[in-house]
Amino acid sequence: MDDAELNAIRSARLAELQKNSGQSGSSSGSGAESQKDQVKTSMLAQILEPQARERLSRVRIVRSDRADAVEQYLIKLATTGSLQRKIGESELVEILDSLSRDEKKQTQSKIVFNRRTTVEDDEDDDFFD
Repeated sequence: MDDAELNAIRSARLAELQKNSGQSGSSSGSGAESQKDQVKTSMLAQILEPQARERLSRVRIVRSDRADAVEQYLIKLATTGSLQRKIGESELVEILDSLSRDEKKQTQSKIVFNRRTTVEDDEDDDFFD
């Protein structure tokens, strides 16, 4: 066997291995995730106007968790049939504002200290006077 034949066999075997690994990888979880992402993307394309999709992509750059929450909310609205038309940029801004207000309400907490006075404390005060 000369080098040319050996290289041809190696390249054929490498191509076969890559083909087999590509098929097994698409049937695993990564393929299911990519299919789920494609479905979500197509639904959002039907739900959102182009300007709103651009804004949501810019939000994703800064706050991916907030963008995910908005996407889940919009998909939920679409699946329940609550949407009558496409969401524009102004409506998306309102959704983002309401989401940020809800987050602020959840994060704000107030701690109140109620100090009790006892009879012993009152007596000590009189003793030192």
